[in-house]
Amino acid sequence: MAALGIGVGAVFPYFAELLGVPSSHSRAATFRSACLAAGLVLGAANWLLARRVIGSRLRLLATRLTEVADTAGAALTAPGGPRPDLRLPVDSADDLGRTAAAFNAMLGALERERRFRSVVHATSDVIVIIDLAGRISFVSDSVTDLLGRSPEELLGRVPDDLVHPDDLAGGGATVRVRHRDGTWRHLEVTSADRRADPVIQGLLLTARDVTDRIELQDRIAHQATHDELTGLPNRAAALARGAELLAPGRGGTQVAVLLLDLDRFKEVNDTLGHAYGDRLLAQVGPRLRPHVREVDVVARLGGDEFLLVLPDVTPEGARAAAVRARRALGEPFVVDGLALDVDVSIGVAVSPPGPGDIDALLRQADIAMYTAKERQSGVEVYDPAADGHDRGRLVLLSEFRRALAQGDLVVHFQPKVALATGAVTGVEALVRWAHPTRGLLGPGEFVPAVERTGLIEPLTDRVLDLALAQARAWAAQGLEVPVAVNLSARSVHRGDLPDRVLAALAGHGVPAGMLCLELTETALLTEPERARDVLTRLRAAGIRISIDDFGTGYSSMGRIRHLPVDEIKIDRSYVAALAECAEDAALVRSAIDLGHRLGLTVVAEGVEDDGTAASLQALGCDVGQGYLFGRPLPADELTRWLTGRRPAALPG
Repeated sequence: MAALGIGVGAVFPYFAELLGVPSSHSRAATFRSACLAAGLVLGAANWLLARRVIGSRLRLLATRLTEVADTAGAALTAPGGPRPDLRLPVDSADDLGRTAAAFNAMLGALERERRFRSVVHATSDVIVIIDLAGRISFVSDSVTDLLGRSPEELLGRVPDDLVHPDDLAGGGATVRVRHRDGTWRHLEVTSADRRADPVIQGLLLTARDVTDRIELQDRIAHQATHDELTGLPNRAAALARGAELLAPGRGGTQVAVLLLDLDRFKEVNDTLGHAYGDRLLAQVGPRLRPHVREVDVVARLGGDEFLLVLPDVTPEGARAAAVRARRALGEPFVVDGLALDVDVSIGVAVSPPGPGDIDALLRQADIAMYTAKERQSGVEVYDPAADGHDRGRLVLLSEFRRALAQGDLVVHFQPKVALATGAVTGVEALVRWAHPTRGLLGPGEFVPAVERTGLIEPLTDRVLDLALAQARAWAAQGLEVPVAVNLSARSVHRGDLPDRVLAALAGHGVPAGMLCLELTETALLTEPERARDVLTRLRAAGIRISIDDFGTGYSSMGRIRHLPVDEIKIDRSYVAALAECAEDAALVRSAIDLGHRLGLTVVAEGVEDDGTAASLQALGCDVGQGYLFGRPLPADELTRWLTGRRPAALPG
């Protein structure tokens, strides 16, 4: 500034001459000195102006630029308070003012970019850019939490190095990506093509961790198709696989179904508790798996029932598989150091070549399994000839299912009469089927077929419901009439039977003492321990138990003595010939005497004439049932019979 002022002072005299100042004055030493002094003053003034005004504004601009650089370089996730205001004051319209305004605009753009980058790096989703060379050019900081890897570690890498090989082909929105610890994380990926964007110039990916959701879905799906206790496929999964194997278009191969039911398993639960029983059941699958093929299904149906589904197998091969399975389960099961022995009954059913019905195949295996239990043979293959379920029978069973659903079953009641007084001691409920085309069918026309299928339980429940409803109706009319309902051999071995019966009693408001359950001797021969347990629970609740058709099942009073029984019913085959056959009379007399010694009520079935009734009364028989007293009648007809009858002693 000083040099500039001296130069201006030296040139000014000549400039004065140009303005008309006489040279005698402009070239005078005094004038020149004055000009030099004025130039120095002007230079000093300019120097002061630049330093105090322009210099301070330029220094402020430089300071703010340095602060901007420091702020932009700080860690985006570093905690801290509010950021300082870096904007410059714009207090003039000159070039410096415009420069300050431009700086403030740049500062706003940088702030917006800083906020965007903070959001990108702070979100739990991972943002990735794949450049035109197929490598990672950008990845957000959240990748560290997701995959245990830093962004710097991933920059420049090919994404395929981290993706599960099975997911490289694409086609799905979810891929598995390897975590640093070696595990796989499920990522839901969305993509956008930004190759034409001059800033991005690549493929923009957004990845969200859905591992927990996928694992939860897998657990739910597994629970829906697998047994919780054993981890084996459940009934639904096994039947679905069987239906798939038997579907049309699967070729002409045969499929076998093996139904396994553990014998004496109830004793384990009763003696040691359900915890031991559960641990025994958990060992069944591992026992069976080494003895079947990889394509075979080992499933648990429920309780102590298991199922094998064997594709592409002959009847001989299926039977051999059943023998291997029985041998494997015949070895003791070790639970907490205790060796537990159970046996198994296996029913085998093999489909014919071509499409088939898995439900029908399972029903056949169920029939064969029940046959194995009855014969105590261990393994039985379904025999259509022995079953007798021809097409007509199968149609009948199909119609019976509809009858159950539509309420076409009715109950008729036959009275039981005290031989000494003629008083009605109760009635027996006997099911009838009101068939839409064949008329009223008696139990002998459909119950034997139903008994060998799973339909017997719904039938039992329906008859029980109808009988108790009528007992309640009679009670409302002032008639206290106990009802008896028949149980099948299958029902008496089901552990849930007592709960079902008690629920029915409670639902109708009928006291337990008004119900008697009748079962045949043969029902007690298969798994007598399980039957005894079920009957004990029923009798403890106040329900009476009766042995029906006594004398036909090869049992003895010694065996009856150990059962919770209240009554025996002498079979009609002995009663019918009572007057003509001395041997039958002796058998009836013995049954009555032994029954009374055990404290049981004795009922004679098939009483059809006065002579038979008198003979039975003379022998001390308690109750008679038969056409002499009344045929099975609908409820309304029996109600009229009950209200109009005058009990009297029978002729002796």
